[in-house]
Amino acid sequence: MNSVAADRYVTSDFQNSPLLALADLMGLGSFKSQISGSPDLYAPILNGIAVFRHLPASARAEVNRAIRDEVPRGHITQRLQTLVVDQSVQPYWYMWSLSDEELLEFFQFSKTTASITAQMNPVSVPNFTVGALAGAVYYTSKNGLRAQASQILEPFKESGLVKEIARRLGFQNRIVSGIGMMSIPAIIVISGLNIMANKESEMAKRELAARGLLAYSDL
Repeated sequence: MNSVAADRYVTSDFQNSPLLALADLMGLGSFKSQISGSPDLYAPILNGIAVFRHLPASARAEVNRAIRDEVPRGHITQRLQTLVVDQSVQPYWYMWSLSDEELLEFFQFSKTTASITAQMNPVSVPNFTVGALAGAVYYTSKNGLRAQASQILEPFKESGLVKEIARRLGFQNRIVSGIGMMSIPAIIVISGLNIMANKESEMAKRELAARGLLAYSDL
């Protein structure tokens, strides 16, 4: 296969089966049988997507044309197109799309952000999906509290997240547990920067390790 992207990585999965390892990295694990069955078709496409942002315009057009005209129509076609389009919206969604220099810079930025916002670090968070919580926060902030949002947000009243952030913001201990439900979305949003920075830092760290670029001091 064309090893432009796979050559970045030093882990054993890339050394033993670079095309399938690249597919896994890009979230295409459910299509591995289809990809492994046509390596001559998918290897240049996956490599092209992995380095898409760094290609000249003519090469980008070739990658898009191959996805559109050569890949059999189905869910994989849409997924490949999404991986390309998303990079133009926000390249940092995909650590594998960053150059070594961009990745190192992003890791340092995320680590610094996490450190600066550590004072807002949540202690414990109820077990809800990010999507459900985000929806509850958004609709409560926009339209006021509703039954469904209340069901999601209620457990946060007594969570370590709300109590700790409230204390850091200067609430008196005696009223921490009595914080109104309408205040909880704001507290969650305040803590969000730290949550995201920590997650992004860890994602970047894993990618750096896979490429053999992680310094001992960053372990």
